[in-house]
Amino acid sequence: MALEPPRLDDLDWQGMVDAIRRRIPAASSGGWTLHAPVDPGVTLLELYAALLEQRVYQLDQTPESLLRAELRLLGEEPRPTAVAATALAFDAARFDLVPGGTEMRLAARTPRLVFTTGHALTRLPIERLTLSIGGRDRTEDLRQGRLVRLFPADGGAAEARIVLWLTDEIPALPRKAAKLGLLFELDAPARLLPSWEPGAAAAPPPARLLWEYPAVDRATGGVRTKPFSAARIEDGTGGLRRSGLVRLPIPADWRFETDPEKKGRVGYPIHLRVERATWSAPPRLANLIGNAVEARHRRRTRLHELALERLPLPGFEIALADLPAGEAEKDHPPIEATLRLLLRERGGKDFARWRPSPDLALHGPGDRVFVVDRRLGVLRFGDGLTGRQPVLAPAAGGGGHNAEVMYAVGGGAEGNLGTGLCWSGAGELAAKNVVPARGGAAAQTLRSARDETAASLRRPTRAVLRGDFEELARTTPGVAIARARAAVGLHPAHPCRRVPGAVTVFVVPEVPREEPDEALRESAFVAAPVIDPGALEAVRARLAAARLVTTELFVAPARYRAVSLIVAAEADPLDPAELERRLADRLRRFLDPLTGGADLDGWPFGEPLRPSALLREAQEALGRDGEVARVAIGLDGEPPSEDCRDVPIGKHELVFLADLRLELRRAVAGRGGLR
Repeated sequence: MALEPPRLDDLDWQGMVDAIRRRIPAASSGGWTLHAPVDPGVTLLELYAALLEQRVYQLDQTPESLLRAELRLLGEEPRPTAVAATALAFDAARFDLVPGGTEMRLAARTPRLVFTTGHALTRLPIERLTLSIGGRDRTEDLRQGRLVRLFPADGGAAEARIVLWLTDEIPALPRKAAKLGLLFELDAPARLLPSWEPGAAAAPPPARLLWEYPAVDRATGGVRTKPFSAARIEDGTGGLRRSGLVRLPIPADWRFETDPEKKGRVGYPIHLRVERATWSAPPRLANLIGNAVEARHRRRTRLHELALERLPLPGFEIALADLPAGEAEKDHPPIEATLRLLLRERGGKDFARWRPSPDLALHGPGDRVFVVDRRLGVLRFGDGLTGRQPVLAPAAGGGGHNAEVMYAVGGGAEGNLGTGLCWSGAGELAAKNVVPARGGAAAQTLRSARDETAASLRRPTRAVLRGDFEELARTTPGVAIARARAAVGLHPAHPCRRVPGAVTVFVVPEVPREEPDEALRESAFVAAPVIDPGALEAVRARLAAARLVTTELFVAPARYRAVSLIVAAEADPLDPAELERRLADRLRRFLDPLTGGADLDGWPFGEPLRPSALLREAQEALGRDGEVARVAIGLDGEPPSEDCRDVPIGKHELVFLADLRLELRRAVAGRGGLR
């Protein structure tokens, strides 16, 4: 638990004066009789009380240096300036290479806002992209904004086919530089950040994807499917777990096909295949864009060579806001962690490296450090006690220099932008950011870091108690875990007895549930979600690192019991099928492992099936359209039977509705009109 900080400044001036006056009669043996402010002695006492109040107030203030040192002892540091990121899609009318580090400026913006690409990209003259899944063309569905299921989640084999339709054949390209970029925008849980955003965590893939292309077989002259070079594939989606950029090499033997609809247009197919579709829920594609690359709100400045002249006195500063000298557009604001400074000191032949630090008070007189003031664009140096004081060698005449500085500029909340903005680069480079630019933020303040660290002390970092295991499993980075259940003493090899030191954690993944618009969202509903192998490995690795040495740990998918129901009701509906569908939806939600139960946060582990609760839910589903007479319950394919007693399940098991049958008995007397 977090400790409340002691407060020393709990006595004010008036309280001290009152306490002193109460002690005057005893201390003076009754000789001091005038206690009014007109008495010189009382005036002195009030003055001393004021001085003491100031001292106590100063004692209660924590200097920033001490606060920063305390955070370091806890293994924490205030977050530095964060850089916004986005994905740019380039226009292309011909083949060319966009090198990594290309600067793209936001059109019609003063002062300029520059984003820099992170990787090299081979631009292809793409007219359109087509997508077919299981032999069915789904291009129009994507164009209309519909979420499309790429693969099932049934563990079987499946394949999708993407075709890049170009205006011309791909020429011979340098092999190492030849990579194309595809943006896969997926419908993923909000906690799984896209690959281009700061803070995105990677995890083992949920299924093994095979990226293949048609190639000419030199031996037979025919066409065969060939895998892309696995070592050169960069899959930012993590196996279609999250939105991301995929970079594929452009092979020299890639076989194209001609377009019968348009002369001169050629298509280069990409086969995306999976032998075992082991996703927790079918991955759904929202958008597929070519010629895409990651870009960040930062640019590298040129090397600034400075001739500094200053006496060796405390208060030495270097003004970055004035660089480059003589130009209107400055290299500002600097990103603190990127700053590289070399100084030539008196008595030294070579330049010495100085390093940025968050606080000079943490260093001694010999440390070559400085502090970066991002807002003012100033470097501040030590005074010879806290941090070394620079004593620079004179700059040689004729353009000589004694300081070299280079850094990156950008970062901050200014880089957070919307989507669809136009960007331009050198020559005729043009692009649009097809996703919002997010993640930019100013450096974290010490107060915010202190509050965040205090809150983090309440979060478990070691797995000791049952709640620790469950909390650490739910918050595993890079995967989306909805629920976890730690069974203390349960050993998979000895399920019938309690084993000291054994802990089995059952995990339920986060998967889609309610669809707000079924016309635009192809359903990815899974009644009994099973964690994928990659997420299971990530959870196991995190808990293994946090467990005690004496703990024998096991992580497993949640266990489910299939529920079959027969609901007998007395009703005379106009549409019996619609009534049965409404009843099934209600009971499915009630038994759902993610959204079921009385609290709507998932069916409780080990909760028995109570006929009275199922009867209540069925009656609420029917409303005034009928009256439920009985509910029969069956488990794991057994025929449903009617029993007034609760139907138990395992202590660490969940349920889902597998089948429901509505038995209607017409309520003739309940309806008016002629018969």
